[in-house]
Amino acid sequence: MTSASSPPEVRSGLPDFARTDTTGPRRRTHRGSFLCHAVIATELRDGRTRISRLRADTPLSPRPTIASGEEPYIRGGDAARIRMSASAAGPVGGDTYLLDIHVREGSTLLIRDVGATLVLPGPHGESSRWVTRLRVEEGATCVWVPEPVIAAAGCRHHHVIDADLAPGARLLYREELVLGRHREEAGSLSAHLSVRRGGQASVVQQIDLGPAAVGAGASSVFGPNRALGNVIVVDPDGAPGPAAAAPDAASAVMRQDPACVQITAVGQDVPELRNRLDTAMGLLGEPWAAPGPRPWSAIPR
Repeated sequence: MTSASSPPEVRSGLPDFARTDTTGPRRRTHRGSFLCHAVIATELRDGRTRISRLRADTPLSPRPTIASGEEPYIRGGDAARIRMSASAAGPVGGDTYLLDIHVREGSTLLIRDVGATLVLPGPHGESSRWVTRLRVEEGATCVWVPEPVIAAAGCRHHHVIDADLAPGARLLYREELVLGRHREEAGSLSAHLSVRRGGQASVVQQIDLGPAAVGAGASSVFGPNRALGNVIVVDPDGAPGPAAAAPDAASAVMRQDPACVQITAVGQDVPELRNRLDTAMGLLGEPWAAPGPRPWSAIPR
């Protein structure tokens, strides 16, 4: 992957729906939907992490913040901190959001959200897309703990996370995907998660859920559940925890390669999902497992 400051066409190895080029400015299509592109880049300067580039593109609004209270998996305080916020509702059907994140050599980036992302149907029945391209260089660390992505009734959304890590990079990524708001019919959500380390695939996962996904409601696939979550931990010193474990029938811990472990869980709502993810992370041991309703601890440096 090239630098986030010069975004290329999304690589051809991704699904067709993930391919987009946003080298130009944000623009509105003829039907009123948005095509927007935001960029976050960090660098290590004079021994401290600095934000080297920050591009907001309505409605994607990354904002720098300072350390505040207990932070997830950050040791020593040296990190660039970003809060993602939305300056407009969406994405709405027809919208395409592209987020490029580039964590340069030796730097540390912590990304959090201000609130959940609510994906809404558009007036013309089109699909929406959110594509995030993450590059983490040698000796760099990215900690990304977003709030849930909620697929509202009637939406058709494609959610893509494409991470390219150097062999000595560290990553902690936790996602929560939810079908519908409280007492609402589910929207349709297609989620693609890929993580490469040193150019080799560690995680490639494609999940299609909701009314548009044939068979997704079967008991062997998603059943009565409405929430799905993943935790990806990549540590060049070796993946923590057991090689494989199933804390219960609705969650699993899987070592994908010597440096990467993946946790996947489902739940009938967000609290149930979070409890299962937290329980599974407890199997990883310190410093990945931590007390409290959501596991905030320190990442090894």
